[in-house]
Amino acid sequence: MAAAGEASSKLLRFMYFVGAGVICTKAINTYRDYEHKKEASAAVAAAESALAAAAAAEPAPATAAAAKP
Repeated sequence: MAAAGEASSKLLRFMYFVGAGVICTKAINTYRDYEHKKEASAAVAAAESALAAAAAAEPAPATAAAAKP
């Protein structure tokens, strides 16, 4: 009977080990997604501010009708 208890104990420890691996993998992937989204939002904000600065610095384009005397 001791062999059956020992086998179940090993199986239980293995299941704990697998479960811990799954939890750690999920946490790592969640953190990577968070970092990716943070970098992406910072890049979007930088692009929007650069676009706004470029649009404000450019003079209004001359049209063909305004160029004719």
